[in-house]
This record gives sequence, structure tokens and C-alpha cells, in this order.
Amino acid sequence: MIVSCNLCGGENKVHPGQKMLFCSFCGSALAIQKERGLEHLILPHERNDRSAGEALRSHLLSKRRGRCETEKTRFAYLPFVLVEEENGRTKIVPASKETWASVSYPPSGNYQFFDETLVGNETVVPLSDETVDGERLLHLPVYEIFYRSGGFRGKSVVIGGSWQVQVDELPPETGESFDFARAFKAAALFTLFMFIGKLVPGWLARFALTMIVAAAGYAIITIREKVVKRA
Repeated sequence: MIVSCNLCGGENKVHPGQKMLFCSFCGSALAIQKERGLEHLILPHERNDRSAGEALRSHLLSKRRGRCETEKTRFAYLPFVLVEEENGRTKIVPASKETWASVSYPPSGNYQFFDETLVGNETVVPLSDETVDGERLLHLPVYEIFYRSGGFRGKSVVIGGSWQVQVDELPPETGESFDFARAFKAAALFTLFMFIGKLVPGWLARFALTMIVAAAGYAIITIREKVVKRA
């Protein structure tokens, strides 16, 4: 939002929630008058279905639920109202009947006054016809992901930017499985260190060579994992 200085006429940009500013042209103090009705804010976000899917997969793995495959992803800006309760706390509630997500608290980010140019080609879910009481109206970027994990099919909601994940029903928990690849690597390293111990005389030389080989092996494994993730 832009306000003009009463003294010099210079145009100044106002940030959401700002009640006072100093003119960037003449330095005069300007009090910002709050307009009647809800203050419309938006959390700009560049859609990234891949990052949303990765956030969901990481969440399920942290819950020991195994891997999942994304079947369909829907994205839209959903309206929520920020309401201040009597105890001084704030809560956020849906402001449309079409809202397919609930948010426990407003995600952090660079909120801006609502502008159609900040939305791009993405869908903005309209408000409900009912009157909504509150201080601010927040248009939040939300992903709805339909996924499959084994024989289980489920739906998840991911908040863009903060990548908060909400899953109504989790897939069955996966049991521990023996990692043959890691066991083979451990056995190979143990054999290599035993071989080094016989090649080099003296404990100090053995220790130094072992550390060098271990550091080189760690570097190779780290580089390989980064290459696999980028592929």
C-alpha cells in the first residue's frame, strides 16, 4: 500500500501492520489510519509441487511410515481470518466454505497487502458470503496432495513456504528392515582397515593412514549422495 506525505506529497510504501512511518523524502512522521473492514494480506509464494512432495515424504519418514508416491497435487491461495481472543492470543480460522485445510497458526513469511499481480496464474479461493469477524484476512498458499504409500491411499495438506504438513490419517507404520547395503559397506571398511594395519608398521603411521582413508571415504559417500539427490 502507498500513502502520500501530507507535507511534501512524497509517496511512501506501508508494510502490513505498520501504524506509523517517517516520510522517506522529508522525514515527517506519518500516522497510518486503519481502514474499515478486514486488512487483506497475502503470503506470496512461487508454486513448487516437487518441494511440497518432498516435505510430505520427509514427514512420513519421520513418523516411520515408509515412502510415498504423489498421485495428484492441487494448489490454491486459501483465505483465513486472524482473530484475537480475549486472553490476548490469536487464532486463525478458515474464511471460505471451499477451504480444504485447517491451519493452527499463521506461517512466517513476508506478508504483503493483497494484490492480484502477486497471485500470478494461481487460483484464489473466494470468501464465503457470511460475515467474518477478525482483524486481518490472510491468503495463504496451500497444497493438497493425494498420495500412495504401499496399498494405502491418502491425502495431505502442505503450507507453502513454511512447509507445514498436515495428514488426517497416516499410512500403516513400517517395521525395521535390514540394510544390506550399509552392512556391506561396514564390512568392506573393516576389511580395509585390517589390511592397512598389516601394511604400515608402527601405530602412529597406522592411525594417520586410517584417518586419511576414512576422510576420503566419507567425502566420496557425501558427494555421491548429493549427486543422487540432484538426479
